[in-house]
Amino acid sequence: MKQIIKAFIETAVSSSHKIEVDVPKNEKYGDYATNIAIIAAKAEKKSPSLLAKELASILNAKNKKNIFEEIIPTEQGFINFKLSQRTIDNRILSIISKNDNYGQVNAGNKKKVLLEFVSANPTGPLHIGHGRWAVIGDCLANVLGKAGYKVHREFYVNDAGEQIKKLIDSIKAIIDKKNVPEGGYGGNYVAELAKKYANEKDLRGIVLKYLINDQNETLRSLGVKFDKWFFESELHRKKTIQKAIKKLTERNLTFYEGNALWFKSSEYGDDKNRVLIKEDGSTTYFAADIAYHMNKYERGYDKLINVWGTDHHGYVARLKSAMQALGYPAEKLEIIIGQLVALYRGKELVRMSKRTGDMVTLKEVIDEIGPDATRYFLVKTSPNTHLDFDLELAKSKSLDNPVYYVSYAHARICSIIKEAEKAGLKPDKRADLSLLDKDVERKLMLKLLMFEDEIETAATLMQPHRLTTYAEELATIFHNYYHQFRIITGEKELSSARLLLVQATSIVLRNVLKLLGIKAPEKM
Repeated sequence: MKQIIKAFIETAVSSSHKIEVDVPKNEKYGDYATNIAIIAAKAEKKSPSLLAKELASILNAKNKKNIFEEIIPTEQGFINFKLSQRTIDNRILSIISKNDNYGQVNAGNKKKVLLEFVSANPTGPLHIGHGRWAVIGDCLANVLGKAGYKVHREFYVNDAGEQIKKLIDSIKAIIDKKNVPEGGYGGNYVAELAKKYANEKDLRGIVLKYLINDQNETLRSLGVKFDKWFFESELHRKKTIQKAIKKLTERNLTFYEGNALWFKSSEYGDDKNRVLIKEDGSTTYFAADIAYHMNKYERGYDKLINVWGTDHHGYVARLKSAMQALGYPAEKLEIIIGQLVALYRGKELVRMSKRTGDMVTLKEVIDEIGPDATRYFLVKTSPNTHLDFDLELAKSKSLDNPVYYVSYAHARICSIIKEAEKAGLKPDKRADLSLLDKDVERKLMLKLLMFEDEIETAATLMQPHRLTTYAEELATIFHNYYHQFRIITGEKELSSARLLLVQATSIVLRNVLKLLGIKAPEKM
């Protein structure tokens, strides 16, 4: 709807200024508003108030298709738009016609996006933090796809390097009844691996295979799948790391110090230079990351997005500096850094698994509260904020539980439609929607019309958590409507119109839940 209004303004107003359309927080200021007069006032050498009046007059004259009931300028310089009932009714019918496709927009214009997320070291089971990156990445991929992008999901596997060596050395130590080496891996799962694979000749290979499969199975149980699992060992095997280092060296961007090869990353905004090849001749994780991202750029994607945990915060500047040094546009690479997750049971912080005494694994959380609740709570807040995850709330069947609250709205609508069918009524696109003259009905319809805008905004800002806010607000309006008015009344025509409205609401609720990777239940 915002794009329609922007296009309408553009046909009426010649302006080089960026046109912004928003939904006013106060309903009395209309359904939508633009500040174009405020922005353009200085250039036009007029007051915002006067310019708003002039532009509103032009727009009203252009409103021949009666898209709007009112176009009103304000003294502050805003121009407020109130949609006509005809426009609203047509949009509701469009929702019914589009059904599962409603919400599909073309903001991405089929641009190719490589989205890397999770990318946990294959050194143990996934924890709740990994789950957060998994759900945020997966929901973001869904949103980008709905917004017209072509998205490729990728998991980068660090199957080479020091951490894998430490894990295998730890397992060997336990098998040999020795102390785990300093900086090694402890925990029950390591002891279990030692017991399970004590007699295996290829200990490293079989342990890596087991742990990667375990991570994949956990992610699949959460509804998260990848198009490709990209292995670091491939970079070593194909000598991609050496190629990246050679390219930097040819650009005079490396130097030796203390028998180690360094990258002059400080020349590109990093806080200090970084080691690429250590004194013992082995390459660093950073060198592998450079090679991996060089590989990403060379695959021809329009946009590269990484969803990383907070422990990677320091990597952002250095990685972007390396891409810039290699001649790639750093702005094509977007890195989302997620913050930590704290698990609670009510007010009690949960630190250890009751079963093993180790950390609580992602699998245990999924087993306890189910994949839907896990996904909803992990994507509900912005990734750059700390998340307090209450397990008791997440599994409660109460309206205080947001995923239950939203799901219940969908189930309630399904129940209403079934009851209507028993009475010989069903949603009919020929229904007279002008009968829906209650304030809450208009409010509900306007909220349904905002779904496409929410998709475009969530995709542009890369904020899938916006959809949970939208879903809860939509559910609230519907629940309020349900409590104020009977959907199935003694008047057949009114019942038919209201049934059509709740059917449109069920379509939008189902579509937003699908993007969040959550089932839309028909009964609860």
